[in-house]
Amino acid sequence: MEKTRFAIISDLFKLSRCISDSLKLAESLIIGTSDSPAKQNDIRKGIKREMKTVPVLLERLREYIAEHDDKELARQFVRLHGEAKRLCDLCSADQTELGKEAFYAGIVYTTIEAIDGYFFPDGSGHETVGCPVRSMTRTEVTDCIDTIRSAIRKCVMETEANKGKEKTGEKAFSMLADVDRNKIQAVKEYIVNTNDKDLARLFTEDFAKAVHLSVMFQKGNPRAQSAGIKMFHIALTMSYVKRNILHEDMLKFQAETVSNHELQGFVATDTAQGGTFNTTAQVPVLRLYQFLTSFTVQSGPDKGKPLLDGNAVSDKDFIHAVMRADYSPIYGHCVKGKLRCVVTLLSKAYFKDWKEYRIAAARSIGLTAESLAKYNVEKPFISKLKELLPMIK
Repeated sequence: MEKTRFAIISDLFKLSRCISDSLKLAESLIIGTSDSPAKQNDIRKGIKREMKTVPVLLERLREYIAEHDDKELARQFVRLHGEAKRLCDLCSADQTELGKEAFYAGIVYTTIEAIDGYFFPDGSGHETVGCPVRSMTRTEVTDCIDTIRSAIRKCVMETEANKGKEKTGEKAFSMLADVDRNKIQAVKEYIVNTNDKDLARLFTEDFAKAVHLSVMFQKGNPRAQSAGIKMFHIALTMSYVKRNILHEDMLKFQAETVSNHELQGFVATDTAQGGTFNTTAQVPVLRLYQFLTSFTVQSGPDKGKPLLDGNAVSDKDFIHAVMRADYSPIYGHCVKGKLRCVVTLLSKAYFKDWKEYRIAAARSIGLTAESLAKYNVEKPFISKLKELLPMIK
């Protein structure tokens, strides 16, 4: 029976309490507030008792967040990162007695890092900010995808040969050793920013197998568990690409809601397959979204407002708007003059048939291409936009 969101929130609360209470006990043990061996043993028993339910609670949370793509729940979950990491370090210092509990805490915080890397690539999920993601070339992305595909397929072959999850997990761990969270994020950014459907199909081809492996390794040894978490991150990223680049769950909807006449008219002004426009260079869509949702207006009646309301417009909505020149869903949640400026400059700098793109974008918000290009913005905004979008002249 599928758990409700309320039940999962309850599980998250229980997990938070387990981590917090265990951390308090572990800190009292490490700093030596209890000197007697008997008291120390009681504290260790308390930690073990608190941590006993962690694997079950964690498994439910992982499955629900991944299945429902619940960003808000993910945000609450990743806030446990600091306490989970601290608890892991303290329990590791008492490895002989609390080795299993250190392992449980380690699985919690590494799972958090995987989910954080998927939902919050800008580091906004929690206070810990990782290394900046280095952009990759198409060749590097292809090589990384090949490594992932090879690992998935070899592991699936081993499971089919009944070689055991421990051995298969070890193999996955070694094969994916060089594929860290930053590389997974870089693959995602490249595919999204270039709208490269060929790479998207290649990357997501083994999605079901990746999901299967991520679940299978959950109860393995530490190396298998680590491989499972990495596979979980890969599966989450594949899911994102399937929805936002390949639009697999939207094709039927489009076929049912768009008439042949309307479709012909749309295709006549559309130069790419799948309803998107061909680009002349990699469009940093996700970084543009982060910029627009964080940059505030400096003067005028909209002073202090973000250029784009991130609470009303998700990154998926924004990607859809930019790549399809359909700004109707987001136009009511932005500073309109600034968005017209962005669309005008972005179109000519990054899209092959920029005139057609501009016409489609203007039509989506009830304007003409000429009125779309009429805007009045501050020079600092233009300068920042040019830094973010280097193809703008």
